Parts: sequence; C-alpha cells; structure tokens
Amino acid sequence: MKILFVEASSGQVVGGSLTGLLTLIDGLDRNRYQPTLVLYEEKPVGRRLRAKGIPVRVFSKRRLPKEHPLQQSPAYRSAKTWPGVTPLLRNLRACVTFLFETMPAALRFARIVREEKPDLIHACNGFRGNMEVIVAAILCRVPCIVHCKGFDKHTIVERVMARRVASAICMTHAIEDHCRRQKIQPPEYHVVYDGLDLSAFRPSRPREDVREELGIAPDAPVVGVVGNIQMWKGQIVLVEAMPKVVRRFPDAVALIVGGAHRSGRGYAARVRARANELGLERNVLFTGARDDVADLMGCMDVVVHTSVQPEPFGRVIIEGMCVGRPIVATNAGGVPEFVHDGENGLLVPAGDPDALADALCRLFTDPSLRARLSEGASRSVSRFSIERHVSAVTRIYDSLASRHGISKSREAPRAGSALAAGL
Repeated sequence: MKILFVEASSGQVVGGSLTGLLTLIDGLDRNRYQPTLVLYEEKPVGRRLRAKGIPVRVFSKRRLPKEHPLQQSPAYRSAKTWPGVTPLLRNLRACVTFLFETMPAALRFARIVREEKPDLIHACNGFRGNMEVIVAAILCRVPCIVHCKGFDKHTIVERVMARRVASAICMTHAIEDHCRRQKIQPPEYHVVYDGLDLSAFRPSRPREDVREELGIAPDAPVVGVVGNIQMWKGQIVLVEAMPKVVRRFPDAVALIVGGAHRSGRGYAARVRARANELGLERNVLFTGARDDVADLMGCMDVVVHTSVQPEPFGRVIIEGMCVGRPIVATNAGGVPEFVHDGENGLLVPAGDPDALADALCRLFTDPSLRARLSEGASRSVSRFSIERHVSAVTRIYDSLASRHGISKSREAPRAGSALAAGL
C-alpha cells in the first residue's frame, strides 16, 4: 500500500509533529507500506530519509498576507466588537483564502498526487493546515486521513470539507472533543497517542560527562525544558520561576534546550534578556538546538513542560518519562490524560511561575518524591511505545483499504528506484 504523507510545518525547525511522523515512518513494515513524504520546506531530515530509500518531495505553498489595510481602521476594529461580527469576518476571510490561496495550491498539489499515485494520503497537520491537500485528494479521488495535532480555530470551510475525508486521527481525546465542539464531522474519529522508540531514546553518555560539558556541578539541582523556542511554549515561565528556586538552591540550573522557531526569534531574545535582567546568567543556560536530547534529559533532575496555551500532546513529556525523570507539566489541553498529579508527575497551572517554582523546590527537597514520580513515569511510558502507535495507525490504514478496495500487497520498489523517485 502506497501512502503519501504530508507535513506542512515550516519555520526551519523540526517540531513534535514532524518528529512523531518520522517515528511512524521508521516503524512501518516496508514490505506492506510504501511511504512517500511531502514537506513544505527543505529540511535536513529529508536527506536522511532519501538515503534510506524513502522518496521526499518539497511543495512550496504561496500564501496570502495575514495583514490587510482594514486592520488599521478604527471603524473595522470597532465593528469586530459587535456580537457575531468576528465569526462572520473569520468565515468570510476563510472563504476568500479558500478561493485565492487554497484552490490554486490544491490544483498544484493534485499534480503531485497524480504523479505519485498513492493509495492513501495521510495529512499530518489538521483540517486547517492541510486544506489544499484535502481538496487535492478529493479531486484525485484518493482517500485522505487527516491527523489533528492542535486546537485550531475552524471555520465553515473546514466544517464542510471535513465530511469529505476518509478518517480523522486525533493525538488526544482533548483534540477530538475540541473538533466536535467546533462541528467538525468526519466519517470517523480515532484517538492515537504519538509513539516513541523506547529502546532507542536513552542517554548515550554518563550524566556527569554531560554536566561537565555544560559547566554544571555534579551535585547541582538541574531542571530543563526542551522544545523550539516560541511564545506559546512558555520558556519564559521557567526563567521567571528561577529567582524563587535560586533563593533556596543557589546552585540550581535551568536548561533551555531548543532552537528558535523562525516566528519566535524575537521571543527568544526576550527570554534571554529576561534571564539577564533577573541576574540569572549562571543559573539559566541556553543550549540551542541539539540532537542529543536524551543525553541532556539524562543530566536533569526534573523535566518541565511550560506551555502557556493548552498543549495538544506534549512529546517532550513522554521523552522525559522515557529517561525516568519526574515531570512538572501544565494542567491543560491533552496533558492531564497521561500526566497524573502525584503519580507520574506534578501538574501546575499554565503561565504561573510561582506554582512552577514551588513544584521544583518541592522536588529538589524531597528525593523520595522524585524517586516515586520517576518510577511512575517509567511505568506510564510503556503505553507510548512506537509498536503500539504503528499498530493503531496501520489498523486504520487497513480498514480504509478494505472499504475502498485498495490492494494491500503492492510490491515494494527497490531502494534504488525509490531513492531516484525522491530526487
């Protein structure tokens, strides 16, 4: 069965959505499923996949500007405060976007679909992020699975087109509930948590060696947040929490691990400036983007998740669980589905530096609590194995194949020919 995966993320970073997709592709039985990946910008992972014989194509989408002259008009801003006007304007803009952005992109994307001849399309960025892919799939009469990974604001366009897809996968029950509340009604919903290669995501270096590289004392309390630096990820909350932590633990260190998203460079500069304003130059370390995330987590005492908006899933949480670290996470979105306060982590309100600082001080002063939460995290993470994830997703593929008369036994191409197709 040939599957065309589409990952529309941009910003010159590899986020959780793409990381989860790559894990899924790596776990597929290549004798049964032939993956081809379409990215919306060239990324280093493309070279890795091509080297493994997986075709990768890059699709460039032309977007309408988000700003328009009316936004500067006092009358326009005043009108938006009237009851019912904002939803009306949102739907109107969605229709204009559909006509002048989505449809031209869909016609171009349909050429890729006709060239690749997939049996299924797996669109990995939700109804709003993959609308041109959904339209192209309809035009080419190819079943399309939409993978919902966020709390998007849906409009009449998404509500109409959702009925035309084959299936929807949601990363958490919270996302499914959100979509249903917004009247998104695909033929079926499935909730499939993201997976992680539990045997591979392990520290490869001793904790002491990693700390020595970073200039951290062997016995210093260390907390870390991992993820692309963007405003909604809330790294500044950890910075704001550190003065209270440092008053009790002067040697405490906060690691901020991750590169700045293209749209988050100004925010990243603000986070750094705030750390300097608070006199935390020695206590807050910025590592930038790293490939050795497991090693860095292994040198931490606590892994924190600081998103200030509801987190759809929080891949960093299951990564922290995998290396046996206690978790402190924000109590919103899909997170409470698998982080249970006092069992495998601690939950704090989003955007509350004092609550985060109190949780960290509690963990730093209570080794038995850290040990108990670490044990709970290690037990909990088994439900996120890549084997379980791949099995759940491929059951959906096979079910759709049966319903749509798709052959499951298409002969897999030789690696060389697949590589040539990707180039």
